[in-house]
Amino acid sequence: TMLGYVTSSRVTSADTTAAKIEDTIDTFLTQADTASYGMLQSNTALALLDGNCNGGTWTVNCTVPSGAPFKSSSTVSWGTTGTGSANATKVGVHEALSLLAIELGNLFPDVESCCFEAQLRGGDCTAVWYTADTNAGTVNGLDTGAYITNGEWTAETFSWDTTTAGVSSEGFIVGTSPKLNLG
Repeated sequence: TMLGYVTSSRVTSADTTAAKIEDTIDTFLTQADTASYGMLQSNTALALLDGNCNGGTWTVNCTVPSGAPFKSSSTVSWGTTGTGSANATKVGVHEALSLLAIELGNLFPDVESCCFEAQLRGGDCTAVWYTADTNAGTVNGLDTGAYITNGEWTAETFSWDTTTAGVSSEGFIVGTSPKLNLG
């Protein structure tokens, strides 16, 4: 019973973190739009952000479909990778993903290891998955990024274990926002 409670608590915590990441990305996209380097709201193509934190340094990568859905201002543009950490200065940073990585570092200054993926569409962050069980790479010999992004995420289905939404069939904890249920 105690193990079930601990697992449930870890899933709830991961779901909460995923929701905070989603909110942070949404706020960032709104602020970026106000500053003329946001996401094109008319473009309904799906862009994916994947990121990790390793030793307190956040890395955010962006995969965009053809017809890039982002605007660039005279001072900030969108590349494919950015890094940042808590309390890093934004002065002189001209890469949007680095600015986002700094925001995530400031939101989670005590996080040392994690990975996440976010779906962006039409100027909004529509969904996020998150795990603190790794910063990238493998858990129990499984490539977490390949597992989670292998069609299951975009279809909003996961291979959960047989009893708990939020516990992968390989045993690591995955938080989602919006919450993806077991059934």
